[in-house]
Amino acid sequence: MQEEFFSVVHSLPVNVIPVESGHLPSLEELEAEMPEPFRIASAISTIDIGTSRLLRSQAGEHLQELIEIINQQSRKIDLIMGYVLAAQDHVEHRFHTVRFGAGELHYLFPPEGHGPSPQPGQLKRLKIFLRDEASAVYCYGRVKTVTPGQHGLHVVLEYARIREEDRELLVRASLHVQSRQLKQRAADRYRHP
Repeated sequence: MQEEFFSVVHSLPVNVIPVESGHLPSLEELEAEMPEPFRIASAISTIDIGTSRLLRSQAGEHLQELIEIINQQSRKIDLIMGYVLAAQDHVEHRFHTVRFGAGELHYLFPPEGHGPSPQPGQLKRLKIFLRDEASAVYCYGRVKTVTPGQHGLHVVLEYARIREEDRELLVRASLHVQSRQLKQRAADRYRHP
């Protein structure tokens, strides 16, 4: 049974690559084929979370300078990771999400120019680029539904093989997007009561 996960309306670049063999790799096979930049981004994300938790647990004014230095270094690493991950984004497979979360993603397949239309049940290799998180997720998805729409096909993919740490990254990313959207709505209401 598919677990239910929160999802958010948001546009992210995603590479959707057909899997001609139809073979769903095991977690070990997924790890072995994963491009190194995805592995590095995941490790950095895990380290950042651990550092944030450690710093929050420490109280006191004397840590403010240290926190600022760590934040500056983190921003530098994020810039470098963004650049490295951009090289993994291939225009011939690029689409944009309409909605994403830790259980599935939705994207638009344009009416022409991208090869054969996706069909329910097809397996796809996914590269999900989380630019605001300076990270990315490499996983597999299966086409759940394909619905015709005004701007092409609305495709829903559920994750068929994904590492647990990447699912957690998608949870955090969707919560960050939701938080920004809620703050923006509140600011809009304040400006235009």
